[in-house]
Amino acid sequence: MTKKDLIVKLALIVSALGETDEGQSVPASTIYLALGCDLSQYNTLASVGEKIGWLKVTSRTVALTAAGRAKAKELQALGV
Repeated sequence: MTKKDLIVKLALIVSALGETDEGQSVPASTIYLALGCDLSQYNTLASVGEKIGWLKVTSRTVALTAAGRAKAKELQALGV
């Protein structure tokens, strides 16, 4: 996965999670399946998302942080 691919996929995930209610999480398997069942991509995106403070990832769920929700609104305003 190139750096550009990582940025695009992370932006799409954050934007999609922005459709959830505040505090709501989605099953991690949903993101994994959306990535074509590529565990390496999932782990990389989850790790980067957590490090930059946009995602809160557990072994079973993925949710947006407050910063992630703000970024999701920005991305959605751009049509992402």
